[in-house]
Amino acid sequence: MSDGAQNDVLGDLVRQLTAIAAIRRRLVRELPQGLGNGSAVLAVLAHCGETQLRAVAHRLDCDLSVVSRQVGHLEQQALVVRRTNPEDRRSSLVSITPQGRSLVEALLQFHTDLIAAATADWAPEELTTLTALLERLRDGLSHRTHHAQPRGDATGRTSGQPTPAPPPHHQVETRD
Repeated sequence: MSDGAQNDVLGDLVRQLTAIAAIRRRLVRELPQGLGNGSAVLAVLAHCGETQLRAVAHRLDCDLSVVSRQVGHLEQQALVVRRTNPEDRRSSLVSITPQGRSLVEALLQFHTDLIAAATADWAPEELTTLTALLERLRDGLSHRTHHAQPRGDATGRTSGQPTPAPPPHHQVETRD
C-alpha cells in the first residue's frame, strides 16, 4: 500500500474511532443517577473486588484524584463503600455494594443489547475478527502512548501541535 493510500485508510480509521468515542460520551451522559464516568470505576470493582484506590486508578489509566472524587460520588449513592486499609492506614480500600453490582449488571446488559442490535446482521466470525483487531489496536496504542516521549523544542511545543500530556502513570502518586 502506498504512503498516501495508507494515510487515507488511517485517516478513515481515526474518523471512525472518533465517531464511536462521541457515541460513548453521549451514552455516558445518559447514564442513570448522574453516574457518568463512575460506571468505569464500578466495572473495575465488580471485576476485581475490594481493592485500593490506587489500583483502580492504575487500571483505568486515570489520576488518583479523579478516581477518589468518583468514588466519593458513588459512596453518596451507596454504590460503593470505602474503608481504611488495615495493612496501611494511610490508604483506603473500596468495594462495590450489592446495589452497585446490580447497576453494573444492568449497564452491561444494556450495552450488550445495544451491540447485539447494531451487529445483528453480522456473522459470528466478523464479531470475533473485530474483537481481535480492537484488542490488537488497544494493545498497540497502550504500549505506544505509555512509552512515547514528547517531541518538540525546549518549550515542549511542536510545530503547531500541542504536546501530549504524559500518561497518568508518570505522575507523582499520592496516598489515597
